[in-house]
Amino acid sequence: MVEPAIRALAVLHRVRRVETDQARRALAEALAHEAALTERDAAIAREVQAARERPDVPDRDSFAAWLTRMRDERAGIAEFHHAAEARTAKARAALAARRLAETAVEEALDRAKAGVLAERDRRERDTLEDAARALRRARESPGA
Repeated sequence: MVEPAIRALAVLHRVRRVETDQARRALAEALAHEAALTERDAAIAREVQAARERPDVPDRDSFAAWLTRMRDERAGIAEFHHAAEARTAKARAALAARRLAETAVEEALDRAKAGVLAERDRRERDTLEDAARALRRARESPGA
């Protein structure tokens, strides 16, 4: 029969594992969002650089307006990126906390199982010692 404490720890371990998996997914989403913002910013920077390198700009006013829009967009991306970095840091911390909680339960479960096994071994040893004593007594008693 499984000890109730071990059963409870096993259930708690499964819960902690699910929480850790959820934290991993949240971190992956945060990192993906951050990477998408970084890629969008890099794409705009490449587009601006390519436009600046073109020798023939047909309409300087349109180009200036477009360049201003691109700068504004990059500034907006920088703000979103800052928020995304904060979200990623928070997700990393949450994952670390969840992993720590999961590890603590794993260790408690391992200790509980080891305790049950040690107790079972002690009982078996006591039973064998009792049987050995009984056999010795039977051998030593007169009339045996």
